[in-house]
Amino acid sequence: MLNNLAAGDSTKVMIREFEGDLLPFDPELLQTRLAGCFRAAGLHESEDLPKDIVLAVEYTLRNAPRSEPVFGRGELERAVIRLLEEIGFPEVAKLYRSGCGGGNELYVTPEHNTLAGMLQGHLSCSGELFEQVISAVVESAGKLDIKKAPAHLFLELARYYEHELEIQSAGFAVERTPEITLSRNEILSLLAPEAAVLAAANIISIDGITTLFPCVRIFFRMERFASYNSFPIPVTELEIAPALYDAAAILAGIQKSIEQHLQQKLPVIVAVPDMFDFITSYAGGDRECSKNLAAELAGILCSSFPREIYKLDIN
Repeated sequence: MLNNLAAGDSTKVMIREFEGDLLPFDPELLQTRLAGCFRAAGLHESEDLPKDIVLAVEYTLRNAPRSEPVFGRGELERAVIRLLEEIGFPEVAKLYRSGCGGGNELYVTPEHNTLAGMLQGHLSCSGELFEQVISAVVESAGKLDIKKAPAHLFLELARYYEHELEIQSAGFAVERTPEITLSRNEILSLLAPEAAVLAAANIISIDGITTLFPCVRIFFRMERFASYNSFPIPVTELEIAPALYDAAAILAGIQKSIEQHLQQKLPVIVAVPDMFDFITSYAGGDRECSKNLAAELAGILCSSFPREIYKLDIN
């Protein structure tokens, strides 16, 4: 996989592990761990947040005032925890600090004191309402004959009962501050006709924009693009290049439409998740020996953006 933080920029953020080893920063590993923590906290509705948190952390590390982008593992961990707390997810920060999301599932027994200690700080309620939530979880576990279960199961149950009991006692549910500033559907409504056609063909897709790391994140699928244009097999670079230049202008138009709507400039992330599949099936290339061709084709696809893109992912 090619994972360039910026087109033409090969500098890598490095992490010095506690044992002294120096390893490249792995955004996918961090995203997986964060996703596990959000699930354990019962926050399945926040599935896009781990991705944005990783981007925000990566951006901060890359732009730190240091001669070389080298950071200690402890620095990285503290940065993630601080960010989670600042954006209003102290419960996820607590789970992350405890090592949740790394693959070791925590099992607990549904006893009142055990659950109260575990859930303290993970719920927004307190006092009598908190006690009612714990009692409801314990009662449910008893009815289901659950002797021991993963911690995230009880967290999800607790969040459910907290929601229900708040509705009963106050007539409304407490909601988090909205995180989406521009949804996928709203973005689709901004697209020019030629971009809308590619989106309808599932050749391109654009993620919604959040307040955590506002950016234009575009996915471009090469195999569907090739099929849509009826490219011959094998296809040559000379045959595909004109169509890619046309697509590049469309992608730049998407960026322009979003930025005009929000009235601000945003970093751009382009992902081509099937570049090597395309090279294998349409260009007769070898997956392991085609990195230069992949980079060349991706370069054409990104050639019309008015500013250097922040990140290019080629898989």
